[in-house]
Amino acid sequence: MKKSGECKGNLRSAQKIFRVMKMMCFLMFVLLVQVRGDVVAQNQVVSVDMKNCSVEEFLREIKEQTGIRFMYKSEYVEAIPRFDVHVKERQVLALLDEVFAGKGIKCLYDNGVIVLTKVQQRKEPEEVVIKGIVKDEREQPLPGVTVLIKGTTIGVATDLKGEFTLTTVRQDSLTLQFSFIGMKSREVRWTGQKMLHVVLQDDSHDMEEVVVTGYQTISRRESASAISTVKAKDIMVQGVGSIDQMLQGRIPGMMVLNTSGEPSATPKIRIRGNATINGNKSPVWVVDGVILEQDVPFTASDINSEDAEYLIGNAIAGLNPQDIETITVLKDASATAIYGVKAANGVIVITTKKGVIGRPVISYNGNLTLNTRPSYKDYHRMNSQERVLFSRQLIESNMNFGRVPTGETFEAAYEQLMSKQISQAEFEQKVEKLQGRNTDWFDLLFRSDVTHTHALNVSGGTEAVKYYVSAGYSNIEGAAKGSDSEKFSALAKVDAEYNEYLGFTAKIDYATTSNTGYSSVVNPFDYAYSTTRTMPAYNEDGSYYMSYRAAGSTGRDYIGYNILKELKNTGKSSKMDDFNALLALRLKLWKGLKYEGTFSWHTGNTNTRDWATAQSYKVTEIRGYEYGAYTEYDPEFSDSRLPYGGMLTQGSTRKSGYTLRNMLSYSHLFGIHDVSVSVGTEARRNEYKGVSTTGYGWVPEFGEMFSPVETPSYISTYGGNKPTNTNSFTQVASFFGIASYCYDNRYVFNANIRSDGSNKFGSDPKYRWLPTYSFAVKWIASNESFLENAKWINNLSFRGSYGIQGNIHESATPYLIVTVGDRDGVTGLPISKISKLPNPDLRWEKTKSWNAAVDFALFDGRVKGGFDIYRKNTSDLIMSKQVAASTGQNVLYYNAGKMVNKGFEGFVNLGLVNNRDWDWRFGFNFGRNVNEITLANRDDLSEASVVDQMLAGTLAVEGQPIGSMYAYRFAGINQDNGYPLFYAKNGQKVHRALRQDLELVHCGSIFPKLSGGFDTQVTFKKVLSLSLNFAYSTGSVSRLPKFYDSYTIDPLTNLSDEWLKCWKQAGDNTIYPAPYNSTDMKNYLATETGSVYDISEGISGHSDPYNLYNDSDIRVAKADFLKLKMVALSYSVPQNVLDFLHISSMLVRFQVTNLFTIADKKWKGLDPETNGANIPALPTYSFGINVSF
Repeated sequence: MKKSGECKGNLRSAQKIFRVMKMMCFLMFVLLVQVRGDVVAQNQVVSVDMKNCSVEEFLREIKEQTGIRFMYKSEYVEAIPRFDVHVKERQVLALLDEVFAGKGIKCLYDNGVIVLTKVQQRKEPEEVVIKGIVKDEREQPLPGVTVLIKGTTIGVATDLKGEFTLTTVRQDSLTLQFSFIGMKSREVRWTGQKMLHVVLQDDSHDMEEVVVTGYQTISRRESASAISTVKAKDIMVQGVGSIDQMLQGRIPGMMVLNTSGEPSATPKIRIRGNATINGNKSPVWVVDGVILEQDVPFTASDINSEDAEYLIGNAIAGLNPQDIETITVLKDASATAIYGVKAANGVIVITTKKGVIGRPVISYNGNLTLNTRPSYKDYHRMNSQERVLFSRQLIESNMNFGRVPTGETFEAAYEQLMSKQISQAEFEQKVEKLQGRNTDWFDLLFRSDVTHTHALNVSGGTEAVKYYVSAGYSNIEGAAKGSDSEKFSALAKVDAEYNEYLGFTAKIDYATTSNTGYSSVVNPFDYAYSTTRTMPAYNEDGSYYMSYRAAGSTGRDYIGYNILKELKNTGKSSKMDDFNALLALRLKLWKGLKYEGTFSWHTGNTNTRDWATAQSYKVTEIRGYEYGAYTEYDPEFSDSRLPYGGMLTQGSTRKSGYTLRNMLSYSHLFGIHDVSVSVGTEARRNEYKGVSTTGYGWVPEFGEMFSPVETPSYISTYGGNKPTNTNSFTQVASFFGIASYCYDNRYVFNANIRSDGSNKFGSDPKYRWLPTYSFAVKWIASNESFLENAKWINNLSFRGSYGIQGNIHESATPYLIVTVGDRDGVTGLPISKISKLPNPDLRWEKTKSWNAAVDFALFDGRVKGGFDIYRKNTSDLIMSKQVAASTGQNVLYYNAGKMVNKGFEGFVNLGLVNNRDWDWRFGFNFGRNVNEITLANRDDLSEASVVDQMLAGTLAVEGQPIGSMYAYRFAGINQDNGYPLFYAKNGQKVHRALRQDLELVHCGSIFPKLSGGFDTQVTFKKVLSLSLNFAYSTGSVSRLPKFYDSYTIDPLTNLSDEWLKCWKQAGDNTIYPAPYNSTDMKNYLATETGSVYDISEGISGHSDPYNLYNDSDIRVAKADFLKLKMVALSYSVPQNVLDFLHISSMLVRFQVTNLFTIADKKWKGLDPETNGANIPALPTYSFGINVSF
């Protein structure tokens, strides 16, 4: 029974489930039928052919064919005019949409009914027009200001009147952003005002708010390093082709010496003294975060040479100054340690311009510069009358001459008189002609010409993409005729932000520079300075006047020389091409975390030529006789080393390299804790490949061919001449880290660490890698609570740093380098030569330095300044040691020396007047450095070599600064005969002795102890501005030009007017000795016992009394100078004129450079900065115009 009941219950449950399933199936069937019906209804096809029908008539026709009902309001369709319909087999809804298109009716199908509804018209947002005007603090309108609606890309730029109009969707409130170069950016809230009046403030202090180190752009508040920054536009000098020539007197602690007035000359730059003896003393140049390399791998002696007028230029020479935005100089270890290798010399970071948000702005900058030439009125040289008078006095004193008197000189005329070749009357006539000649060699060899420079750039963009494109051209003519520099440059730069996570910067630039000048055997300035003015340049028939000299190679004949002919037949030129490309990627990985990758590639080619034709004196001297004097049938022809053609030296160097940097950075503000950390790697490679060759028998008139005549003399001299190939490269791999921490905007801590490895060092693994590091702290005292009421203190901070820097000697190597030379004359086998001796223990030079400083800004920034004190201890200095000739070399480099640099530097900027009409600013800077060599073992040098180097200022002497110059101690004039006297080591006064037996005195260093500059600017109504810039240098010495060029006075030379004051008779109180007379000269030698012996031979070199006089302390002068570097007057064209011309801005500028130099009167008008040997920096007068559209 129980089982039967369970079965019945289960059956009832099953029946119930079955009924539910049947009901669900029925409902699904009904639903499907309904849907099917709807789909069928919607897809029904109709054919309509009606003409001039109403909407109601049309709908009835559809209903009759399909049965579909329509629902609508009569007013929806009554307004629709009658229309025609002619369709076949068209779906209903498609036909309805076509008929009611554009009539404001929409058809909806619902449950077998089509409902006609009115299309709801979307309400267009209301637009508003925002108008305004932007001015500066002096109520002058500002054209070109970028105006953006914050958070959008909608923006405009102000017009010539400073006005703007923006159209946008009305909102309760909008924020407008205003930005303009040179002004502080500002945000203004718009709440419906009819006219916005916006005033922007000068951005004169904003530049100091950020610091560009090449690896980072950080707030100055976060930096505790010794860093100086200037804007390029503030130091721009018209008519100057390279930015390095504009830096003199601009940066505290940076010495800039312009070694020549030539347009392609490279200035000598030292930051906080010299940190090396034999290595490269120049700072590192960095452009947009990438280290630049030299076009040609100069040796350290080239770069450190004072005679740099024909160097091709440094790494920065090809960059157009008009493309530069800022120059930042990194000086202490905290700032430079991040660069590791070579950072001990300091780092100069250049940031190029970039595009700004707004419409495209076209700017043009053009300058015309008048270059002046040297003039005899600037130098104390004899004129023709004085030279003839002096020659007459020499003859009356029975003086001998250094050569047989020839040419248009008093001595030659007197010899003709004495040999009865001419009469007394003819002699007097000749003398009168000589006295009145006054040949102006400066006028013949130099010029006053106009040079011009041009720069054109276009910039603009949006918040997403900004661009800057420029092109520049300069044609600068040097003071010496034939010395020219022509340069073309182009740059394109794009900064893009693809989205909030990804951005990049791409840049390419190209520069080509062509320099021409005179050959290395010609010096126009020295010739004009040293050649008698009684000698003409041309004969009366217009041909070259030749002065004759004994031929150098054979002495067989006299050969003629004319410098104008020599300049025509000799020359030197160089052409450099540089191309650089950079791609920097920025990727935001996480909040505060970002990746920066930089890849740069550079390549360049430098070609040089130094030539002399067969008619040049240079080749004639080698040939031994005048051009065309002998033929191939004469014995002189066969005996000549170069009987036919001239000579041409050509060189070509190609550089290439890359820099690859990867860096991760994290920065975040945790309340009052501001933290920033960066780590990265860097790889650099730089390679030079070059060839240099000298060809003889050069015949340029026959298509640059070489056709040497291989005489025995030629073969013995030049037969083994072969091209010289160079192939060198430097590889550096680095790891670095940067950290910065700021607590409560009061306490700052910086740390840098870097480790460099280079192929220059590496034979011993323990010396392969050099870690450099630095630490720096800063206390911003002005942010402390106890100074919050001192409103007159805007900023007061104290900072200090310590770190280790490194340096590398490019010529040093841990490996033995052997080159294959000529073939042996006997065996015919190649001869191998040792090029570099190995030193497996060669190490980096290391510099440990500390820095302490205070920075301040007072009275709303009207008084600003900073003072630094520092000390740099350098160890493991790479010294040169003389080694035995059997090693195949004369010098070996090794680590041995030590050096100390210590000093202080500072600057003060004063805003003296600042009101509605006037603005007057004054600033000055200074830097004092004291250098001392504390360890320099030079036991390898002979006593004579030590004396030579001490006289030249090249010997490293313990206890003395680098560049210490020594001189013989002058003891006055011998009143019996007028000869110069000198102190011997035994105290005796002698006038002739062996060099090592004379007393040497330390005169000072060739490098200044104190240098700097000061400038002032007065502006009236921000329209008219007058600027002056001065540079000064003190504490250095230099040798005056030689008083005697030879043992006797050459009739063809000109002399200083000092010769008119020389000793003539007993009792004359003068420091100038009597002229040399070999027939009267007695030779004296001081001995250890104090005795003086009369000798007649065995004395050479500096033992001659007049050479001793040239190298005595009486011929050493202070090289201090004060120069008025620039006077500039600029005028901003008024707005009404700009409106008429339809341009945005125009600035007209007149400038004078190198107006005067104040120096020791001993220099007699010469420039101590160029050591009196090279062309000085001469005054220039420039007119320039800056226009923006």
